[in-house]
Amino acid sequence: MKKTTTMMKAAALVLTLGLVAGCATTADVQSARDAAARAQETADAAMKAARAAELDAASAQGSADAAMNKADDATAAAKECNERCSRMSEKGMADAMAK
Repeated sequence: MKKTTTMMKAAALVLTLGLVAGCATTADVQSARDAAARAQETADAAMKAARAAELDAASAQGSADAAMNKADDATAAAKECNERCSRMSEKGMADAMAK
């Protein structure tokens, strides 16, 4: 019986020492909390920057769309002018041949 009690006490002592040696101190826990808080602040700043970039991109897309619409209008006007010039040229040639 005495051997069992001594073994139990020794096992409890070894287990306690193992837990104490492997456990984090209050300072370690606070350090981890501080690191987590800094990481969260960095993530929040990154999210804010990403949202600002998204707004900038949306604004740039609007400008690009407006420029594309103007370019399409200019292309249509140039095509119309080209057709009109071709008709005028053909009419001028036909009139010249008729004389």
